[in-house]
Amino acid sequence: RLTRYVYFPNDRFAVERPEVMELAENVGRIELVLTDTGWKISRESLDDITKIYAKISELKAVGYLSDETEQNFALWIRSKMPGWAKETFFNVAIYSWIGLLIIAFLGFIVDHTLRMILRAITNRYIAKQRAEAREETIRSTVRPIGLVAAAAIWMALLRLLNLPAEALSILLIAVRVFMVLAVTWAAWRFTDLICEVLASKASRTATKFDDVLVPLIRKTIKVFIVAVGLIYGASSLNINIVPMLTGLGIGGLAFAFAAKDTIENFFGSIAVILDRTFEVGDWVVIEDVEGTVEEVGFRSTRVRTFYNSLVTVPNATLVRAKVDNYGKRKYRRFKSSVGVQYDTPPEKILAFTEGIREIIRSHPYTRKDYFQVWFNNMGPHSLDVLLYVFHETPDWTTELRERERLLLDIMRLADKLGIQFAFPTQTLHLFQEEHGGEHLPADSPGRTTDRRAMIEGIRAAQNVMEKQPWQESPPGPAKFSTGPTKIGEDGEDETFVEDRTAGS
Repeated sequence: RLTRYVYFPNDRFAVERPEVMELAENVGRIELVLTDTGWKISRESLDDITKIYAKISELKAVGYLSDETEQNFALWIRSKMPGWAKETFFNVAIYSWIGLLIIAFLGFIVDHTLRMILRAITNRYIAKQRAEAREETIRSTVRPIGLVAAAAIWMALLRLLNLPAEALSILLIAVRVFMVLAVTWAAWRFTDLICEVLASKASRTATKFDDVLVPLIRKTIKVFIVAVGLIYGASSLNINIVPMLTGLGIGGLAFAFAAKDTIENFFGSIAVILDRTFEVGDWVVIEDVEGTVEEVGFRSTRVRTFYNSLVTVPNATLVRAKVDNYGKRKYRRFKSSVGVQYDTPPEKILAFTEGIREIIRSHPYTRKDYFQVWFNNMGPHSLDVLLYVFHETPDWTTELRERERLLLDIMRLADKLGIQFAFPTQTLHLFQEEHGGEHLPADSPGRTTDRRAMIEGIRAAQNVMEKQPWQESPPGPAKFSTGPTKIGEDGEDETFVEDRTAGS
């Protein structure tokens, strides 16, 4: 016939355990209520249970019960606290508030200590690998790792404070979310650091394939990190991700159609990398776009034109487009015509052409196994010498420097041989009825005439190049100097001026 039953406090406790009644007096009650589905603990009892437990938990167990403090470290800590520390403030024991401050402070100590240790280890390891990384990148990498360690400390020690269930649940969820964010941030920054180290090592290799591959790997890993972070972040908030994943599976087809261009561009970037169509730094012509490749990304390739604009070419276009890669040239062709005056004797022309060949054979960047230098045309204003030569240079700037070196030596050779360059002229001849004298033809060439002329040209070319500094120290790739050049009053250079005739 009962509908309510008060289990505690009860008269039997006054007889069997009077100390319990004294401790729990006016604290609350444990009451059972009869409902349609059976006996339940009342709502009021649920609200009072924590306060009742806090009062009687320090009593010794009797009968068939075991001492909880022997099996629970949090309760053991509570049993060692003085009475005032067990008093509650906002329903949380005072020693628990103090413990929260200590744990927070301990987490920050671990955070900063780990940062310093990891920074020193990272700098030492990078130096050992003979790689480079910015100090700012290293600091931004170790910072979230320290936060992960602090979150781990918090999560491990929060359960020792014997907090109320609601407070403990809220704090654990907050720390769990914080840890997921810190791990995601740490993985993101660690990817930046690793890729920066790899990029510094890739910049010293001969191939540029790794220069393209490293940025693409970085973006791929970052997308994966964000996806994993979102999944675990939702899980830490107790969000059921199964329906979300199911929804993604159902909507996958629609998503594929919507992202068709993006997927096509992604596979286009893979095709560019696998086929090695071009690399970062190559001079390319893609349909009507001409410039230097700056970056190969997931969706597009960025080309810096020679008038300094940035053109974005979708990678899907590269699969079908015709790509002319000037950066893949082993040799750079130079074709020109050198015109000399019509009054130049044949022997001088032979000496001149052979001297140019000797210059080509001696220059540091010219192709030695194939070049053409011939007197091949009698133009309207000049006798034309064909100059067809190849330079083996790493970039366009070095090619222009070596072309200048070649042309200047040809001018010096012409000066040594007494050859005058021709320019467009017109000569007016007045017809005379009576000739002033008979024409005296030149002597016919002998067996050694041409040979002597060629030897003269070779000696003149060797004389031109004999004391040039690049003979002893071959020049390196061209470099640009910054800032204006100041010349002192005594003629000495106050700032560095690149010597284009000597080794770099």
